[in-house]
Amino acid sequence: MSDRGYVGQAMIAASQLAAQPDVVAIADIIIYLIDIPDEEQAAIQAALGGARFNFRFLDSRRFIPDSVDRLPDLHCPSSTLGRLAVEAEIPAQYETVIYIDGDVQIVGPVAPLIAHDCPPGTLLAGADRLDNGGRYANPQSYLKGIGIDRVADYFNAGVMMAQREAWRTFTTQALRFLAENPERCKHHDQSALNAVVGSQREMMHPRYNYSTWFRLADLDRSLGPRIVHFTGPVKPWNTTNGPWDPSHRQVYVDFLKDYPYFAKYLRIDSSRNIDPKYLTTSVRMRARRMAKAAKEAAEHRWQAVLLKRFLHRTFFTPRD
Repeated sequence: MSDRGYVGQAMIAASQLAAQPDVVAIADIIIYLIDIPDEEQAAIQAALGGARFNFRFLDSRRFIPDSVDRLPDLHCPSSTLGRLAVEAEIPAQYETVIYIDGDVQIVGPVAPLIAHDCPPGTLLAGADRLDNGGRYANPQSYLKGIGIDRVADYFNAGVMMAQREAWRTFTTQALRFLAENPERCKHHDQSALNAVVGSQREMMHPRYNYSTWFRLADLDRSLGPRIVHFTGPVKPWNTTNGPWDPSHRQVYVDFLKDYPYFAKYLRIDSSRNIDPKYLTTSVRMRARRMAKAAKEAAEHRWQAVLLKRFLHRTFFTPRD
């Protein structure tokens, strides 16, 4: 699912999924695009030619239930709310829903995930991170406000799976929770989903939602990611100054060469995104930069310890 801001990225992720025969043999791929003008809808489909996935174009003014009257005041992106309202737009023949964000790349075999049978009444999702990350991430006060006791029990909503009935129940409840408790939903729909799913969650292995946190913690590169998720503001298409390998960035460059139409949606930025105050050559600023780098390196070493403990102690699904 994507709004205008992630159209190109979503096309790449869907194309990578469609390139896996074991996936297309057991699942259909649908891209939901929100608030795309009529004239662009036809152009998008024509630009991709014989793509092995389907398009659904949604109007955000239509897919949010009228009964949830506080949602227009939350100022959430339409794609964020769309995740919670899309069930009504899914064709009736599908009994299982697998949701994948647009800011991902499929870098390994995902058929074991796609083929997994979720138990009734559960949601499969991966941990968001294994530390609180300070006040800008998941402080304990925020987690307690949505009923989460352990930081590892808080999941990232970028890759999720459930039987359709459970998906309908969870997203309906989350939409209501978001409308009634906006002050507790720091991360909008992700907060609301965590609040209503609670213990009814299966733990997805981080290889299927290899977010920025896990990339930084995976110092020995042992996780073997299959779905890489570019969480946070640093994306491989908007800066070269980040934790991601150049090969991830090159995927977007190559896509625009093959499909130049999508340059209107996807911009490749070569900026290193350096804070201007660190550009000075003064001794003081160099010292601050070195201290910042040393602190981050220490944080990543501690995150690596947390990751190893997590992998050793946790039962993941699917077990491939």
